[in-house]
Amino acid sequence: MEQNNYEEYAREFLGIPYRHGGRDRHGLDCLGLAYLFYKKLGINLPNGDGQPYTTDWYKIDPERLLRGLERVGRAVNLKTEPLKPLDLVYFQVGGAITHAGVMVDQHSFLHVMNGQQVRVSPLNLAWKRRLRGARRLI
Repeated sequence: MEQNNYEEYAREFLGIPYRHGGRDRHGLDCLGLAYLFYKKLGINLPNGDGQPYTTDWYKIDPERLLRGLERVGRAVNLKTEPLKPLDLVYFQVGGAITHAGVMVDQHSFLHVMNGQQVRVSPLNLAWKRRLRGARRLI
């Protein structure tokens, strides 16, 4: 797929509702969205760690998502490298890293949050403050 088609590709996911633990087009959580997005590109991400994700998983094990993300791709040095399309970005929302998305261009990312639908959001100041890292899979 040509680099300038990632935004068009992301449109296939827009409007899918949030569903905790969702891994199909009937409902997705942020990890399910990343899993399906990359799978369509032929990149197989781990589909979780084999343990159920309870609604308060981050209170029990706040490092859980980060440990899983560290197993894929390579770390992007946010101080020296610009984000690129297809980078997997992750954010601290609340007291732990609990949210992830996929960059569709250098300034916006595809994601889904509780109670919302899949959308593309700008990586604005509010999101940059929450940004904790990125993984480059391609």
